Amino acid sequence: MKPELQSVDHERATVAWKNLFAAFDAALRLLHPFMPFLTEELWYQVPQAAGAKSIALGGFPEAETRWKSAEALREVSQIQEVVTALRAIRAEFKRLDAKQKVEAEFSTPDRKLGDLIQANRQAVERFAVLSQLRLVSKDKFDTKSGAVRSTATFDVRVVYSETVDAVAEKTRLTKESEGLQRAIASKEKQLGNKTFRERAPKDIITGLEATLAQQKIELEKLQRRLGDLDGGSSQAAGT
Repeated sequence: MKPELQSVDHERATVAWKNLFAAFDAALRLLHPFMPFLTEELWYQVPQAAGAKSIALGGFPEAETRWKSAEALREVSQIQEVVTALRAIRAEFKRLDAKQKVEAEFSTPDRKLGDLIQANRQAVERFAVLSQLRLVSKDKFDTKSGAVRSTATFDVRVVYSETVDAVAEKTRLTKESEGLQRAIASKEKQLGNKTFRERAPKDIITGLEATLAQQKIELEKLQRRLGDLDGGSSQAAGT
């Protein structure tokens, strides 16, 4: 909402401020039964309709069914996952100022996810402090240089001049790989148990199978990345 609040478009900024006030007002009314004096005082600081006398006289907020959207929650979760991956990479660069913007690349075989990130690219750039986020195809995504993070559905890479600590990166990847291998072995053992399959609800089994498939993809990417680092180290040693 911050960009909207600071928009040079007065109408857009006004709508954003009204939405912010409405959300804050609802939050105060929800909290009022537990903190009556504080919420009453804060309520007077927020623009109110003419004739409004007290927060205690207002109605209690009610949830709107039409506002609920499982699809919207899923999309926000996906965007958060991409931002988290990019922030994790930034944290590795110890000399990188928190406010310094860097370039990054994003790649995914999931067209729907790609469209989602493209539509929300400015938000990702803002939250991950990027000067630019480029969406590239898998064949143009360079996994052999820079700092890379991968999931079962996407890969991100931060383009930065500071050299990535190959030893530290290999240690991190090895640790993640070992953790995934244990998780995969556990799920395979669980799913291979005939008694468990007979007694467990179908949605539980389906969920485990989906998670197992994703973890196998993640493990494959981690091992490929480790192979790239080992190859790079060997070439450097030979030089």
